[in-house]
Amino acid sequence: MLDHARREGWTALPAFDVLARALPTAELVGAGLARLDAGGMRPQWPAHRLLIPWTAEAGAEHEHGRTFARRSLLPPDERYPVTIWPPGRRARDLLRIGPAEAASEARSVLVPDALDGIALLAYAEARGQAAVAYVVPWLEWLPLDARPFAPGERVQVSIPRPQGYELARRLAARGMKVHELAPPVGTSWGETWEAYRGEDEAGADG
Repeated sequence: MLDHARREGWTALPAFDVLARALPTAELVGAGLARLDAGGMRPQWPAHRLLIPWTAEAGAEHEHGRTFARRSLLPPDERYPVTIWPPGRRARDLLRIGPAEAASEARSVLVPDALDGIALLAYAEARGQAAVAYVVPWLEWLPLDARPFAPGERVQVSIPRPQGYELARRLAARGMKVHELAPPVGTSWGETWEAYRGEDEAGADG
């Protein structure tokens, strides 16, 4: 998964104390990395250090119209969001994960999370299959315009219901050939990949 992530341009922030020594307070606050309160400057979501490049929202004035999602690798917890966007720089498009030269027979799969997309690629590659993942920035927003999903094209939706079902329904209404796809193991492609890797390692040990 790490090799796939690096090829896609993913990287990670250093620890907050390193950032605090390297950048002025105004830049840290402006990027959403810190906040100011009565106690001074405090880190803002310091565990969200994985940086995933996305296309920025329309009109964003920063380099190449790109933004970064900051994601935590901690186990899911209702007390904090999984993904953080810089102030005013949320994604406006689907994130495409997969080789640009992917063959036409590669499966197009919509997934709810970028790590799911990377795990899906690793799993497909290990099984000698081709896949391209498209990540929906947030499930309440279903961007359908100006995408490479034309009428007659095939797409697999691997997003839990009800959001996944609603997306599949809307894509089918546009004339696409849509199939719902559940991860073979667990509730995410990450769990599927971990199970596959565990079986592979157990077989090697045997």
